[in-house]
Amino acid sequence: MTRMNYKTLASLIFFLAVGINVNGQIRFDGLYETECDYEDDDEGEQNYLRFYQNGKVISVGTDCEGEASELLEWFTIEDKKGSLGEYYINGSNIKFTTTGSVGSVEYKGKISSTGSLQLKSKSLINGYKGKEDYKFVEITK
Repeated sequence: MTRMNYKTLASLIFFLAVGINVNGQIRFDGLYETECDYEDDDEGEQNYLRFYQNGKVISVGTDCEGEASELLEWFTIEDKKGSLGEYYINGSNIKFTTTGSVGSVEYKGKISSTGSLQLKSKSLINGYKGKEDYKFVEITK
């Protein structure tokens, strides 16, 4: 490998390590959120995902009252306030199942070139199937 190739490789490793979106990869420096859905509820419902470099993912559903930055403490693996799972990426495809106190939800979909997620979900709790777009929200805290 030439000296230039080592620099390129080192830069790529740096960008991946700090969670910067390179070619539609998962980011680790914030949360992925859905749009607020008021269909069945006056307060609305919004879903969030947080991915970790160790292959873990946490999902949390909440009402639409707060900001993503206010929810950050809910996304600690140790506290288990959300549902926990492990994600798998193959190219632009992503797949994971999260499990919480009431059951599991399966997710599969695509990582777009802009870094958003288009996911289909299936609840193993009640059979509900859905399709959601998750936009990334960077959180500097």
